[in-house]
Amino acid sequence: MKIGIIGLGRMGNSIAFRAIEGGHEVVGYDNYIEARKKAEKIGVTVVDSIAAIAEDVRIFWLMVPVSSVEDVIRDLRSHIKAGDIIVDGGNSKYTDSIRRAHALAEEHIFFLDCGTSGGVQGRGEGFCLMVGGDNAIYTKIHPLLTAIAAAGGVAHVGPSGAGHYAKMIHNGIEYALLQAYAEGFHLLKNGGFTLDLEEISRLWNNGSVIRSWILELIHDIFRRDQELRNISGEIAESGMGRWAVEEAAKDDIPARVIEEALLVRAWSRETGGNYATKLVALLRHEFGGHPVKKIKE
Repeated sequence: MKIGIIGLGRMGNSIAFRAIEGGHEVVGYDNYIEARKKAEKIGVTVVDSIAAIAEDVRIFWLMVPVSSVEDVIRDLRSHIKAGDIIVDGGNSKYTDSIRRAHALAEEHIFFLDCGTSGGVQGRGEGFCLMVGGDNAIYTKIHPLLTAIAAAGGVAHVGPSGAGHYAKMIHNGIEYALLQAYAEGFHLLKNGGFTLDLEEISRLWNNGSVIRSWILELIHDIFRRDQELRNISGEIAESGMGRWAVEEAAKDDIPARVIEEALLVRAWSRETGGNYATKLVALLRHEFGGHPVKKIKE
């Protein structure tokens, strides 16, 4: 298949890499010259405008910040044709995805919302793709999706909006999991024993009920440094965790653990956080490449 990728940053570049590795042709565009240069090196045919990308491409994959999605779609609508397919692979709010799908359908343009998980590891191991929208269109581009995804890592999860809804809940769970691990290791570090956190994190990943990829990343962090002295405890957030809590409140569904994790992140930005929030910040960097603020000793 031939796909146009708009947004060739870290994630967009990785999506392009996997598509090319899977035998598909990629045309790409990004506002930033450096991103375009990096994409060219992996085999992307780079163009200098959205109009140019739409000349001979009928499938468009958006990998841009949430704040840019509306503008990119508005620009695309001037150039695309009936029957074309737009896939939003970013972290858009699911209600926006429903609205966009309905608006584009009036012009006979198909829209799939694709929750994308896997972070920096997705480039080599494949991504987890949660796709919402028309099932026939999902089936039509399934070969492309399977090239981008990990083995077994793609599914049609429901109608328009369902893909980004599933990713929103996924991120809420992520908030809670990271906080639980971080608080546990904070207790181990500052409790009544002098413990080797690297060894305990290694141990727990062999047969324990809390073994996980997150715990593997924690072990990697502790193998380098258990004190975390030069790391700020401020944790940023993408917005999806907050949306998950808002959705829970709207539907009167208790989500206290996710809500508490969200409150801890806000507290960390006000106060500089603590050992646990330092660990969460480092974990976000490990799996997602998110920046970590350094501090002087």
